[in-house]
Amino acid sequence: MQNPGYNSGSIIFSEGEWFPFRIHKLVQLKDDAWYYILQDGNGLKHFMPAEYYKTYGLKPGDEISCKIDRINCTGRIFLEPRHPIYKEGESYYFDIIKDSNPDIEDVLMVTENSGNIIEVPVIGIKKVDINDEKRVRCIVKCITKGRIILEISPEFA
Repeated sequence: MQNPGYNSGSIIFSEGEWFPFRIHKLVQLKDDAWYYILQDGNGLKHFMPAEYYKTYGLKPGDEISCKIDRINCTGRIFLEPRHPIYKEGESYYFDIIKDSNPDIEDVLMVTENSGNIIEVPVIGIKKVDINDEKRVRCIVKCITKGRIILEISPEFA
C-alpha cells in the first residue's frame, strides 16, 4: 500500500520495502515508555518503541535500515528495523531448551542469541532432527516488534 498524501517528499514509502532512517534521539513520553525518534530521507520524523529493540544496540546518530511494516489509514508508518543477527527467510540452528510445553502440544522451546525463548510449532512435522548438541535448524519466518517467528526447516516436514 502506498500513501501518496503522506509521502509528499521525494521518497515514496511502500509496505514491505526497506529504507534508511537516522536515529535522531531517544525520548520518554508521557506514557512512561521510551521511543526512538527516527528521521526519514524526506526529513519527517517517526516514533518507534524502544522496548522491542533493547538488544539491537541502537543509539542516537546511527543510520539504520527499516522495513515499512505497515501504513495505517491515517498515514502513520510502522517500522521494523533490520535485526542485527537474523534475516527473514534464512535458516539457522537454535539451541533447544525443552522439547515440549505441557500447556501447548507439539512445541519445541528454543533460545536465540540474545537469550530470548521462542516456541516453535512442530504440528504436522513427522520427525524433527535434533542433533547431539540439542540444536534444531529453523527458518526465520518473520520478525515483528523485535520478536523472531520460527518454523522448523522444511527438510524435516
